[in-house]
Amino acid sequence: MLFNSVHFLVFAPIVIFIFFIIPPKLQKWWLLVTSIYFYAVFKVTFLALLFFSIVLTYFVVIFHQKVQSKVAKYFWLNVAIFGNLSLLYFFKYIDFSFRAWNSILSLKPCDDFYAYPVGVILPMGISFFTLQAISYAIDVHRGVEQPAKNLFQFALYLSFFPQLVAGPIIRARDLMGEFLKKQTFEKENFYHGTRQIAWGFFKKTLVADPVAIAIDPIFANPLAYSGTSIWLAVYLFGVQVYCDFSGYSDIAIGTARIMGFKLPKNFDRPFFSSTIIELWRRWHISFSSWLRDYVYISLGGNKVNVYRAYFNVFFTTFISGIWHGADWTFIFWGTTQALVMVCERYIFQYKAIKEGWEKVPKFIRILYPTFIFALSLFFFRARPTEGFSSGLDVSFTMMGRAFQFSPGKDVNISISLIAVIFLLFGVEAFLEKNEDIFNWIMDRPLLFFSMCGIVIAVCFFIYSVAISQPFLYFQF
Repeated sequence: MLFNSVHFLVFAPIVIFIFFIIPPKLQKWWLLVTSIYFYAVFKVTFLALLFFSIVLTYFVVIFHQKVQSKVAKYFWLNVAIFGNLSLLYFFKYIDFSFRAWNSILSLKPCDDFYAYPVGVILPMGISFFTLQAISYAIDVHRGVEQPAKNLFQFALYLSFFPQLVAGPIIRARDLMGEFLKKQTFEKENFYHGTRQIAWGFFKKTLVADPVAIAIDPIFANPLAYSGTSIWLAVYLFGVQVYCDFSGYSDIAIGTARIMGFKLPKNFDRPFFSSTIIELWRRWHISFSSWLRDYVYISLGGNKVNVYRAYFNVFFTTFISGIWHGADWTFIFWGTTQALVMVCERYIFQYKAIKEGWEKVPKFIRILYPTFIFALSLFFFRARPTEGFSSGLDVSFTMMGRAFQFSPGKDVNISISLIAVIFLLFGVEAFLEKNEDIFNWIMDRPLLFFSMCGIVIAVCFFIYSVAISQPFLYFQF
């Protein structure tokens, strides 16, 4: 089920209302049933994959707890990890693997070893719930988390509908125990949740979707547009992907908060960062922390020699690129981001350079990471299109036209879209210095409900008369 739909705007209030009026013993059953329905709306057959991950991980962890030897424990841990990774690999990467095989060996359909793509459909949320299952298994193995008390509790943890499809990627310690508690309606949770939901809808529907409509024609036909328009499109795509994904996270966090569940923050105004390292710490925080805890630390983190530490940084960031998509463009994107991260880590180890950089005015410092981020989006956004051999061909062609400021058509950006973008970043600039502004608004019920009501009502109207733009991270 899409958050940006009339279906959800009817579904969520009903689910929340019934959640609070039924007996506490039935609350979690109600959540599990509605979560399954929420996911089944996309495609009923996808439920089999979710159930597979739930059952496999739950019972493998039980076997892990029953054995005593380290070898046996590592065996069952690897069954949980590679069982989930195999599921992810087949549905997300198998066709790309075949295409890569054919491309590297220059094979054609008539050749003996040509690999024909399977043509599988990427199930919604598989990149997220598999990572959650893996983190649960590793945390139990490390002794930092207790196993689920029963299959029901674990099933609800993995399928909880607000964050099921596109995160945040939660840990067992963040939510598992909360399902054992009685949840009652609290005005503070309702205020905070409603505010975050409205802010998420504002980002997605009033910023991200109009930006997509304006710039999609440029990425579809880059040869027709000027270099200036391409630069503008790339920066605007950065705005789009941020508002689209953080908007989803806001709606997810807000919906859970109203019911009394506190999901972790997933974005922290990343475009106000001073370095690429800081930007990625503020962007998709739940995934960045997942990579840190289960990839970077597992490789040794920084408790190794300096060269190995640089490799760990590079490899962890590179994995992020592969996770985002099965295409050469994402591999290239992850590689470039990894190289920048390693370079920054090397440069800023020198105290004089670090202190000198921190003395530069903040508004100048943020220009550097936003420019590097924009450059990377040439690869992140590019898709194969007519007249180009691949997504990478599109990427390099667009970069060439952008840096040469080639002539062509101009992008059409409305005044209203410019206004909402300035409003968005104006609010975020203010929040960088004073996060209490939202609390000030919530202390004034008339103003608070008027603002939230207007945003949600406008979104409801838009969803009822137009086709909603899918969330970008559904494809990852």
